[in-house]
Amino acid sequence: MSIAAYLQTELVSLSNEARRKHPEIKEAAERVIALLRHPGQGPGANLASVLSQNQDVLKPFLLACDTKNVKLVTISMGCLRELILHRAMPESAIEIVLKTLNDIMSHGVEIQLKILQTILPLLTNYDVHAESLAEALLLCFRLQDSRVVFVNNTAAATLRQLVIYIFEKVGDEDSTKREQEKNASPSSSSTTQTQTQDKEKDDDTDTLTSEQVNEEQLGPCALDAYLLFQDLCLLTNSEPARFLRLNNISRTFGLELIESVLTNHFHLFKEHREFASLLRERVCPLIIKNFSDKQDFPQTMRLMRVVYILIKQFHEILSIECEIFLSMLIKLLEPEGNILWQRVLAMEIFRGICGDNALMRRIYRAYDQQGTSTDIFADMIIAIGRLSTEKPLLIGAGSFVQDNSELARPSHVNERDNSESGVGGLSVTTSTMRIQCVDQLDKADPPQIPETYLYYLSLVCINSIADGLASYIFPIVSQALHDQQRHAQEQKDAIDGADPTPSRLVLTVFPDTNSLELTKAKEADDIALVTIMAESAWPGLLAAFSYFLGSNLDEELFHNVMRAYQNFTSVCGVLQLTIPRDAFLTSLCKNCLPVPPALEQRSGQAAGNNAPQEVAVSNITEKNMYCLRILLNVAQYLGGTLFDSWYLILETMQQAEHLLKAKLQRGTASGKKAGATSFGNSQQSGKVMSPSQSGAGKPNSSAIDYAGLAAGSSHQEADVLALLASFKQLFDLSTHLDLSSFRSFTRALCKLGAAGSGLPFSDGKGSSAAPFLKGLRHVSKSDDKLFAIEKLRHICLLNIDRIASAEKGSTVWDIAIGYLIETSNHPAPSVHIRMQACDAISDIIIAAMAHAEQNSIAKQEETQMRVMNNLRELIQGHSNSLVEIQRMGLETLNKLLQTSGQSLSFGWGIIFEMIQSSIGTHSLRASAESLPEHGAAGEEAGPPNSSTSSLAKPTGLVRIAFPSLQLICTDFLSLLDARNLQLCIDTLAAFGYQTEDLNISLTSVGLLWNISDFIQQSLRELGSSPEGKVTVEVQASESGAVEAIVLEFPDPELSFANLNGLWMLLLYKISTLCSDVRPEVRNGAIQTLLRTIQINAVSLDMRSWRQCVWKILLPLLDEIEAASCRKVEEVPEPPPTGSFVMRNDSPSKQWDETHVLLYNGLADVFQHFLLQLIMLEDYQEAWVFLMEHLETASLFASPDVAIAALKGIQAMMKDPTAKDDDVTKKAGLTSEEREKRLARLWDTAWLVWERIGCAIVGRRPSLGAARQDYNARGRPMTTKFTQETLTEYINIMHPLYPILASKFELKDLQAFLDVSYLVLVFDASPVYRPDIDYLSPLQVSIHDVLMLLNLSTIPGGPAAVLDQLTNQFLLAFQPDAVSAAQSLGTGPVRPTYIALCKAMVARIVVLLDKFQREKGIYADGVYAKILKAFGVAMTLRYKCPPSFRHVEDIPLWKTATTAFMESIKSGIAIVETLEKDIPDAQFFEIWRELVVVCRGTMAPALPISMTEMSLKQQAQDESFDLAYLHSLKSKVFFRMGYHRVPIATLTELVQMLDHAANLYILSTPAMVEASTVFSPAPTLSTPSSTAPASTITPRMHSHLLQSPTDLKSAGSTGLVPAVGSAEDNAMDIIHGLGITLHSTTNTMVPVRRERFAFACLEILFDLCSAVRPDRGSTIEGGSVNHGNGNSGSNSNGAGAGDAHGSEAETELKNRTAKVMTPVLMQRCQVLLDAYCADQALLGKCPFPRLRHQEISLVLQRLNELQLVPGVLASASEGGVANAKGGDSSTNIRQTVLVGPTAHLFYLYEPLTDAMFCHDSEVLLLLKACLKTAGRSIGLHK
Repeated sequence: MSIAAYLQTELVSLSNEARRKHPEIKEAAERVIALLRHPGQGPGANLASVLSQNQDVLKPFLLACDTKNVKLVTISMGCLRELILHRAMPESAIEIVLKTLNDIMSHGVEIQLKILQTILPLLTNYDVHAESLAEALLLCFRLQDSRVVFVNNTAAATLRQLVIYIFEKVGDEDSTKREQEKNASPSSSSTTQTQTQDKEKDDDTDTLTSEQVNEEQLGPCALDAYLLFQDLCLLTNSEPARFLRLNNISRTFGLELIESVLTNHFHLFKEHREFASLLRERVCPLIIKNFSDKQDFPQTMRLMRVVYILIKQFHEILSIECEIFLSMLIKLLEPEGNILWQRVLAMEIFRGICGDNALMRRIYRAYDQQGTSTDIFADMIIAIGRLSTEKPLLIGAGSFVQDNSELARPSHVNERDNSESGVGGLSVTTSTMRIQCVDQLDKADPPQIPETYLYYLSLVCINSIADGLASYIFPIVSQALHDQQRHAQEQKDAIDGADPTPSRLVLTVFPDTNSLELTKAKEADDIALVTIMAESAWPGLLAAFSYFLGSNLDEELFHNVMRAYQNFTSVCGVLQLTIPRDAFLTSLCKNCLPVPPALEQRSGQAAGNNAPQEVAVSNITEKNMYCLRILLNVAQYLGGTLFDSWYLILETMQQAEHLLKAKLQRGTASGKKAGATSFGNSQQSGKVMSPSQSGAGKPNSSAIDYAGLAAGSSHQEADVLALLASFKQLFDLSTHLDLSSFRSFTRALCKLGAAGSGLPFSDGKGSSAAPFLKGLRHVSKSDDKLFAIEKLRHICLLNIDRIASAEKGSTVWDIAIGYLIETSNHPAPSVHIRMQACDAISDIIIAAMAHAEQNSIAKQEETQMRVMNNLRELIQGHSNSLVEIQRMGLETLNKLLQTSGQSLSFGWGIIFEMIQSSIGTHSLRASAESLPEHGAAGEEAGPPNSSTSSLAKPTGLVRIAFPSLQLICTDFLSLLDARNLQLCIDTLAAFGYQTEDLNISLTSVGLLWNISDFIQQSLRELGSSPEGKVTVEVQASESGAVEAIVLEFPDPELSFANLNGLWMLLLYKISTLCSDVRPEVRNGAIQTLLRTIQINAVSLDMRSWRQCVWKILLPLLDEIEAASCRKVEEVPEPPPTGSFVMRNDSPSKQWDETHVLLYNGLADVFQHFLLQLIMLEDYQEAWVFLMEHLETASLFASPDVAIAALKGIQAMMKDPTAKDDDVTKKAGLTSEEREKRLARLWDTAWLVWERIGCAIVGRRPSLGAARQDYNARGRPMTTKFTQETLTEYINIMHPLYPILASKFELKDLQAFLDVSYLVLVFDASPVYRPDIDYLSPLQVSIHDVLMLLNLSTIPGGPAAVLDQLTNQFLLAFQPDAVSAAQSLGTGPVRPTYIALCKAMVARIVVLLDKFQREKGIYADGVYAKILKAFGVAMTLRYKCPPSFRHVEDIPLWKTATTAFMESIKSGIAIVETLEKDIPDAQFFEIWRELVVVCRGTMAPALPISMTEMSLKQQAQDESFDLAYLHSLKSKVFFRMGYHRVPIATLTELVQMLDHAANLYILSTPAMVEASTVFSPAPTLSTPSSTAPASTITPRMHSHLLQSPTDLKSAGSTGLVPAVGSAEDNAMDIIHGLGITLHSTTNTMVPVRRERFAFACLEILFDLCSAVRPDRGSTIEGGSVNHGNGNSGSNSNGAGAGDAHGSEAETELKNRTAKVMTPVLMQRCQVLLDAYCADQALLGKCPFPRLRHQEISLVLQRLNELQLVPGVLASASEGGVANAKGGDSSTNIRQTVLVGPTAHLFYLYEPLTDAMFCHDSEVLLLLKACLKTAGRSIGLHK
């Protein structure tokens, strides 16, 4: 609600309440109301601004407040607040308002709350300073003392907001001042600011006192804030205020306000010396004074909060005071003499201080580093550490050491368990407070504090110190490392220049921080400061961390401690503090492992002989595991600087990994399935581990995927697996170690491995391997893999590029490979360790060989030979079963081919036999022998039986052998001869048949493509040679029967014949896979086959092409059809391959996909190579074979397959381009023969198209014979064709018609139109798409084809198409379509044809205009049918179906009307010009349809209630109707006098026009009431309400011409001449006057289209005129306006413009006027008589508007009318029964009735009777008519 509306409402209420007792308030309120209604400042003035300038606005409200009436005061307060919110109150009234608020403050709680609600916007919206501000604040402070809690709290909240707002204004004031100073004098401002900052930083400046502060220098806002803050400090300190005139406030509330100001606006105290002086003079003494007194909890807590803010924000300007505060806080930590809650408050303050790293550094720099001050930082750490160790039992100190004796002890400890077990502990749930004490502002007493909360705070402080140092130093180190490495990379690039060797990646882990020069960084001072802090803090922190790690902490706290431990250790390492780093690492490693078994003898007495083994496998706890994670993080971050310390970490990891695997084994033994056997007992896996499985070339696969196993394990096992994965990740990151660090890392691993296997090892420094951690002995079971060897293998594979390079990594290579070879050959290690070493050697050497390929050829050859020897030795050294040896042999073969395949020149047959052995020794031969002869039944073809092919097939070898075959097919095909190529093709086909691995089958099909490319390339190279060209010509010249496919190639030479045979064999092998039971395989084979043919078929000779068509492609249709029709059995699932394949579960759907793929591909092949097809002798048979197969599929298959078949036909309908003529010329075909052969194909396609359509719609073809045998294999024909299928069927005509257009005859056109119409109305589709806003795809397709038709070349075509379009237009008005449109959204979608109807309208108009001279359109009745169709929509009008649903469009009746006007624009004239060619029946039919359309569209009343349409819409529709009427006038009404138009038709048109000219309807009161409800339109008012004027008999005419006396008597009695039936008595044109007469109850009801009726009335005069009037008339608002526009003729009307004065035109006008003039005269006479009769009754009362406009228009047009001569004379012959006089009078009458003004003499008597009217305008028109009549007979001056 706007302010004006609100104030008016409230002022009215105020006025009503005060009108009796307080009239002055009522008067003041009314003046303000008047002001609100008429501000008087112009239309663009702001009301609030106007009100703020008027002093009377507040008067009613202030008067109301003075009454002490609560209700009036409440209303006034609301209005005052609204005025203040909108700044509509005069600023000068602030003091008055404040005084008023002060006066009414005692009126109750509601008024007090209103006051508080008013004060806040008052101070925020207006500039209130000094005394006014103090007065406002004083009000709030007084209300804050209220005993009502709600008022107290609201006032306190308001005060807080106001205080903050006052200080915010100071900041705004400072910003404005700085901006002004900057604009005025930038240099002066800068100097002043610099001086001010120097003065603020000067510690030697004398202490400022309040007397020294010049308050006048402060701005208004700053002065207010200064005085307010000073008073807050004084009042809080129990001193009198100087500004607020307040004696005291609550000390807690004052401290809260002081804290809020300091917290939110601390920058003001740093910028203004005046404010800073208040801190030193007021705040600090206040704190020290209150600290010295024994205060209660609320005050002490708030004092602590203020102290924290001072320390945090102002310790630089309050150095001494903050040192005192910090010392006091440290003193409070001592247990003697301090209460618990005081110590807790102090610790909470320290928690905030320790959590702010920057604050800690500033404190250290300000105090500890100075040497002259107190060591605050050191004392704080000591005090916190001492506090932590006060009560060890309370926090369970030492429990972590004893933790490992319990196997399943949870990492978290709750309070109840602690109490039951007698062990304390720290927990987030029991040792913390939901809200810390220092934040509990609502507490009056100390809260309940957990006993361990104090120690929890000390832990948090210790953690925060360590984390703070890390959070500062880590970003600096990261940036320094980045800069250092970038500089090193730039130097390297400059030195190397064009060295092609790629540079190593930027180091992101294992940074070498020892080489960093942090002293040169811009933060060098801070880094040095942090270094000193770390050196000072590490003993205390290590002691505290060790103490807390030995305590009983819950999981979250333990993690926090370990995180801080990690951070501080990393900081020491980064800062090169070696001693602290090693001390923390040693402590961390001890915490990573359980206590040595020697310390657990207290529980091991019952261990017996097995005690040593059991004790060795101690339980590792979750805390140990988390410590391991921290160790890994530290090692990862500091790895580049550890050097010899790596042994410590690696030994810890070895012990931990063994314990972790043992833990997994115990979990598995207890029934948990986590796959732990692969960790603890890997003896078998160690035996069968192969190079590929162990990760040769893929280092990441060398270790078990712990992360993947963790996903399916329990929570506890998942943690163990995740930790093992982290171990692996640390070794993965070894690639980022620099060379020296990597050498130390490798040596540490070798030393560790030698110590574990009993092998002597020297690190080159004179020391042998020994355990680093005392009390922990190496654990290595005989069936375990050795940790050191496994990790050594792993890092060597990862760093193979470094260790294989003699220049860079020779030392590492010697250390690693020397140790592994010695371990393999030494008898001391166990067999499993030696096998592990052998596998590691194999993997490392293979990887080195692969890397050597990048080197020179000499080095590459040397490496390959070494690798071959190593692999051979590795395979021969095994004694496993045959399967395992074969597996290793196949893997070795794969590596051999990868490294030395190019050097192999023989032995390919043996290689293929080895590869085939993985899928069965007889599979290839069996499959070759079982291949059927070409042309056999489809059931016999296909891959061999899976049971036969799987004989003697070792499990799992397929996946091992296939990479070798894949390598041959991609790299070594050039080394194979014809025999070997045939073996390769057979082997690939055999791999495609196997069902063990689906991906291998698919890849085999793809590899056949590679071989096809190789064969075709060889053929092209061979054809380019002279010998090859001769061979090609011989091959191309051969013809005859289709040859069989060759299966064996004894001759190894790659001749032209062998290559062609190999290619056809390859295609045949692929075709056998096309009917595989697995959809992925057959679909891939189909795609490969068709794509291969498409790419290479152009280069084929005729023999190969015939083979391809008749032996490969066309048989494939029957084979796949037969395979799909067999009984579908469950497809055998292949073993899991690790790959995901999306597959449809329904076999029928899968076969449908195959059919779709096949049909699309075949159609594409035939279309692209159509010229090659027609060069074959049996081209027609091949074309018919494919077309009939597609026809059968479109009618009998599923919708998807049917659509694919129809799309295939559509794709084939493309005429080859002219550039392809060279193909046929080479084959000896002339252009005529080529076109003749193509024409046969297109004729076949046309017949097939019609045959498909007739089968769909269920009729016989009209062009060709029906097909009897579809060879559908027992399937029934589809009856519910989908709309998509029908659309694709019609789409075939898009490419087909342009081909057939030159010979497309009328019978073809009629066949297409019949089929397309039946397809359009096909009603059995399961689903339809909405077609209201847009055409459905089927409708679009049919419409597009109709647009393609070239009707100019088809005699009779335009008429046939227009007839078809008319039928489609009428579909929207069928009952089913109408009901579908009405029920849209409530049921299934059905076709409505509305969008089609709109499209057809436009198309019909275009075609009519294009073929308007086509005789058949008119002679065949098409034109009449079009008019009738348009008339259907025009007559329905508002009852038409909706023209749109979502996209707004023109209504259908308007669209049809527009088209109707376009149709008759030239159509009627053309009908007259084609008179001889149009039979009478068709001519009469055209005019009958025009009559029907006019009758349905020109009714005065419309079939819709006025309440259902807006006035705007009614006016728009009436304007549209006027345009339509104008078209009818020029094209129909002016031409209806044509001599061939029957008189009955002419008479009916005149009646309708006269009917439409009625302006109103007479009805009884009951009918008037009924007219408000929608009902059929009542009978139109005419001189006889039911009998049209044209049917009035001469007797009626004479009766209407009776004397005026009779008329008056009739009018007085309310009766009219009985000229109609008895049911017309309810309506009377004479008594429809708009008023109720003395003796009648009839009422005039205006028609709804008033302008339309006036226009019809004017047309009546125009049709009677001898000269077509050059005028246009429009009716606007009921008034008649005449223009000079030509409304009687049209430039497009044929025969109307040029023959204006011709005899034919005269005859046409006379014929029309003879029928129209009597009707017009009767209408005019009745209107004049009624006017005279009612004039006597009305006297000087004016007539209704409509009656006045009607009589004025009639008189004006009578005066202007030039009547066709003689029309009245002929009409009045024998019709004047009551005429008086002899023959002379009759002659005179006939004479005057012959002239152009005969109508005035005809109406002379009623014109003279009307002269007694009182309307001056009517009198003038009557005089003009009589003068015109007199002038016509010479009676003029």
